[in-house]
Amino acid sequence: MISPRIVGFNDAPPLVHLTLSSSNVKTGPIPVSTSGRSTCPDACPLKKSNGGKGCYGEGGPLSWHWSAVDRADRGTTFEGLCDAIAGLPAGQVWRHNQVGDLPGENNRVEKSLLGKLARANRGRRGFTYTHKPVLDEQSGPVANNRDAIAAANREGFVVNLSANGLAHADKLAALNIGPVVTILPAGVENNTQTPEGRRVVVCPAQKRDGVTCATCQLCSRGNRSVIVGFIPHGASKKHVGKMAEVNS
Repeated sequence: MISPRIVGFNDAPPLVHLTLSSSNVKTGPIPVSTSGRSTCPDACPLKKSNGGKGCYGEGGPLSWHWSAVDRADRGTTFEGLCDAIAGLPAGQVWRHNQVGDLPGENNRVEKSLLGKLARANRGRRGFTYTHKPVLDEQSGPVANNRDAIAAANREGFVVNLSANGLAHADKLAALNIGPVVTILPAGVENNTQTPEGRRVVVCPAQKRDGVTCATCQLCSRGNRSVIVGFIPHGASKKHVGKMAEVNS
């Protein structure tokens, strides 16, 4: 079987898809976008094409939708996305990237595009997550990425830094460029602390029935003092939990 061609930034800016009301039971009925796989950084240990395992977007109907965006079978331009976001009601909570990462090929964040999205989000409550590299110990344009992410957060578009474990979360939090979320180690299913004593709150949607991103909104709060922890789930939860142990 021939794999679908992934449109990347070296060909033309890939399309971005916006669903105005998500049917995901954990997300709730808020707008959610999807960016192509070309935006996913090699820095993400879950990236399938880089030998990773555990990305929830690579299974089931979401993976089919993702591939359709990759093939440019559906979606809009990045400018079209910005126009749509600017047209959302004031105060609307929305999630950028149920799968995919910040605009930019692989490990790079395209500052100009992220800036456009942050400005389009003014008056709304957009949030997202990123595995783009930001630590000096990582490969890639880390200084560029830090600057772009910090600027977006200052603008009010909340970019959560995604950690691979509790110790990694400490390193990301120390940068002071945005809020932090983390995968929790296997066996940790309640609120906890990082090695440096930062408070970690387990995602409320994973702990209580009826709670969704639409009702919780914790990840959309850029000034929060807590790290949000996600319990590994799905077919690869053991692998992901072990990875988080190594990084804790």
